[in-house]
Amino acid sequence: MRLLIILLFAIVPISAFACEKCEVVVDVIDGDSVVILQEGRSKVVHIEAVDAPQLKQPYGKEAKAFTEKLLLNHVATIRYIDNNKATDIVNSNGQSLKWGLINAGLAWYPKNHVKNSLRDANDKLGKYEVKARRARRGLWAQDDPQPPWEVHNGAEVLSSTMSSMGNIRLGGIVG
Repeated sequence: MRLLIILLFAIVPISAFACEKCEVVVDVIDGDSVVILQEGRSKVVHIEAVDAPQLKQPYGKEAKAFTEKLLLNHVATIRYIDNNKATDIVNSNGQSLKWGLINAGLAWYPKNHVKNSLRDANDKLGKYEVKARRARRGLWAQDDPQPPWEVHNGAEVLSSTMSSMGNIRLGGIVG
């Protein structure tokens, strides 16, 4: 662990550690879940504002690669909802994960979907999803992409409940 911390100081400039609420992203699980180094310990953070495809779904690996390019081994500012959930993760260059994934067509904006149908989005992020759909970017190049919440089959809710109770997540990270 000490070697990892020393390596991170060698990779990331010391000035980057001066900002508030900054964390180093040390691993990417999938398009919307990362592992950060916080106070010498690794911690999983899941972004709740968007929903990237699961790794086994079409464009799941592309979403993960996008997140790796944007955040891996970078200092990032995380806007937390709670201990393990965030509304956004922004790299040191000011690039937002949620906006980037939506714009690239590599994630859904869940608030834009009601009963599995696209509604008129009144907010900017929803409008970006609509633009990505119309341009057929990323997962929207498919005729009928399957949303990740249909793949979850309730596993994410169980995992979230188990996590909030302090139990270890079963079956790995879901998200």
